[in-house]
Amino acid sequence: MKCCSYKIGVIVEIMDSSDGRYKLITIGQDPKDIYTFTRLVVGNETLILNCEYNEIIVDDLKVGDFVVAYHSNVMTMSIPPQTSAYIIEVK
Repeated sequence: MKCCSYKIGVIVEIMDSSDGRYKLITIGQDPKDIYTFTRLVVGNETLILNCEYNEIIVDDLKVGDFVVAYHSNVMTMSIPPQTSAYIIEVK
């Protein structure tokens, strides 16, 4: 059984959730095509790594970063789909 999936893309948006408890990071394979986007819910339990595999914080991420994101298999059916991020690796 597969525990998670992954997406590869460029960060196109970073914002706070409405209650401020999470960061919402939108990544896209094609930054000009909303249908390639995925919105990642990033919380305290999300592991974020730089290209040397050192742990960094969510505030170190920026729009334009190329990332690999490992996330829950459960997603909303919205555009873009939204899912919980487990690990984000900056490449």
